[in-house]
Amino acid sequence: MNAFRNKAILLPMTVGLALALAGCGGAAQTPQPTPVAESATTQAAPATAPDAKEIFPKVTETVKSAKSVAIAGDMSRGAENIKLKISGTRDGSNALAEITMKGATSTLLTADGVTYLKADKEFFAQNAGQEAADAIESMVGGKWIAVTDPAMFGKFSIASLLDSFGSQGLAESDFGTISDSSIVDLNGTKAFKYTAQEATVWIAAEGAPYLLQMQPKDPEEQGLGVMTFSDWNAVAPQTAPAKDETISIPGL
Repeated sequence: MNAFRNKAILLPMTVGLALALAGCGGAAQTPQPTPVAESATTQAAPATAPDAKEIFPKVTETVKSAKSVAIAGDMSRGAENIKLKISGTRDGSNALAEITMKGATSTLLTADGVTYLKADKEFFAQNAGQEAADAIESMVGGKWIAVTDPAMFGKFSIASLLDSFGSQGLAESDFGTISDSSIVDLNGTKAFKYTAQEATVWIAAEGAPYLLQMQPKDPEEQGLGVMTFSDWNAVAPQTAPAKDETISIPGL
């Protein structure tokens, strides 16, 4: 499968776009934000949203220290659209990524030290050619492919997403001048909402100040979409598929 090894660029492209959108005020809808894990002592929301200079550094710290998170998005830039659901641990030992791009869908599952791939025929056709896609489909029969070299899909992980975002942090310069702040109900979760020139951001108003949602405001510069964050430090672990549900393919 050398052709696949040379052309397997879908996930790196996806991660690159997701990071670009998130770093500048980026992307995602679905699923709806779920209640985030809180500290033992619940902190009630104040009467008004705190100053951005006060809370953004705290949000950055929660991102840097997070052990797990779920991220979902429906994003586009120009003619390119990406739908993704990513959840897992920072150390990469357990994760699930479901990505749809250019009409092709792929799922990567990591559990018990092994990474597995399940993808539709269109994914293999785009990345390895139609002939290889036909061969893979006939061999796989709907099973998970045990991946021997996950690096062929790029250095993709929850850690790379969180570390990239956390290294920049939520500084006011990332969002321009804050024009409005308020306390809102975000799908059942009380949140601080900050509106700026480049983006709108929602932050948990009760408990730890976790990032809940980001949305760009300038589609020509930032792309379209909403990026939703949930289950901070509370992502349920994935289970590896049974042996009779997996297959190994030379070159993958």
